[in-house]
Amino acid sequence: MNLLRQAVKHKKFGKGVITEVSENKITVCFAEGQKLFLIPDAFPQYLTLKDNSIQKKMETLNEERLQATKVRERIIEKEYRSRLCTMKIPLKSQMVYDISEEEIKDLEYVDTGCILSGDMKGQPRIPSNIQPNSAILLTDCEKGKEDERSIIGIVMAHELFWGKESKDGQIKLHQKHNLILADENRISFWKYFKRDLIPNQWGRIPFKYLQNQTMHSIIFEICCKAVGTEQEEKVMELYRYFCSVNRIPEKSITSIESKSENDI
Repeated sequence: MNLLRQAVKHKKFGKGVITEVSENKITVCFAEGQKLFLIPDAFPQYLTLKDNSIQKKMETLNEERLQATKVRERIIEKEYRSRLCTMKIPLKSQMVYDISEEEIKDLEYVDTGCILSGDMKGQPRIPSNIQPNSAILLTDCEKGKEDERSIIGIVMAHELFWGKESKDGQIKLHQKHNLILADENRISFWKYFKRDLIPNQWGRIPFKYLQNQTMHSIIFEICCKAVGTEQEEKVMELYRYFCSVNRIPEKSITSIESKSENDI
């Protein structure tokens, strides 16, 4: 199919002629100048060929490409769900992260930092325990006031993120299940742990792993606090998703079970 020198019409630029053709691109010369288009995507969304038979062939190619893309997406989705159903969930596959409140707006990923010593010094710290079931607590406190560390947000790891396969130490976050908590829904982080077993300072590593059941208890308490607030629906949605991917039975939001004290 020869597209070179074929006459076309654009919805905005008007009539033009194809002056250059490459593997998946064409250059069209219009009265106001040259424009580049991807093919077959441009047909019929932007361009219409004067030659009706070639136009139909381009539309057929575009439809076949779209169908092939849908097939690939279904295969990827099937493989993802299979992997999700069979994945092993480490005892500590949850995370608490140290971050300032100013940094959490429009957050797309969190960085686990670099290895601080040894032969691997300076290389990215691989979050091997983090996978699609992992929740990440975003916490903050004023300098020198570690006892006052507060949970300011909750985010789930991206549904396609597998820490063991990470190369740069960046944990991609879920686009939907992420939440900056309103002030009235925030809770103290250290109430879930024996504070005298933890150093006074957070340390130079920005994160710590948490046990799955501990994370469940924390998110559940936040759900209880959010009842009747504007964030109730979104918090509950995150809680249900967390329970689903961690294979943990949901609890009824009626009362908060007593918290067990666990080490990080």
